[in-house]
Amino acid sequence: MIPVSELELSSMPGPNQIMGEWKTYLQFLQKYCKKFRIKNPIVVEVGVKMGKQKQHYEKFLDAIHIGIDIEEKYSKPDILGDSHNPDTVRKLKEVLNGRKINFLFLDGMHTYLDAIADYYAYGPMTKDVIAFHDIRHEKEIGRMWVDLQMANTNATDKSFISIGGVGNGWCELGIGVFVKRSKENLLGVING
Repeated sequence: MIPVSELELSSMPGPNQIMGEWKTYLQFLQKYCKKFRIKNPIVVEVGVKMGKQKQHYEKFLDAIHIGIDIEEKYSKPDILGDSHNPDTVRKLKEVLNGRKINFLFLDGMHTYLDAIADYYAYGPMTKDVIAFHDIRHEKEIGRMWVDLQMANTNATDKSFISIGGVGNGWCELGIGVFVKRSKENLLGVING
């Protein structure tokens, strides 16, 4: 894997994210892959506007990327359809062919109900990390993020990490990272 750096990121198109947050998120995923010996992780991204993150996942994680979006106006998703539609979920299951998702990035519709519906539709197919974008910028996503943490207060096999940053005149949008492992298992990933 190529280390995530400002220089490498600036030489690529996009991302459609705040650069500081995105860089920290990719660095977290790299450390995660290294610690848990994950090669060619499967990344599913719901809401791929512009499709620029795909290149980042492929370059920095050697990932297999599957993008889902409701429209083709700005990008060419691998699966075209409403992420809540059972046909879209079925298409993803066909593409996965029994494999699990390593990293799920949810950045579709920015309402509480849409985000939680995506979580329930795709979360069970995910074995490692589920990330939610805009946990600080969008009130409904922030509320959903807090509720999800509260619902898992007693879970010892799950961790919640918030990544934030400000850049290029934008406010902090925030990436909420839900990891299906305990904090103890993440030593070296989140502290070093």
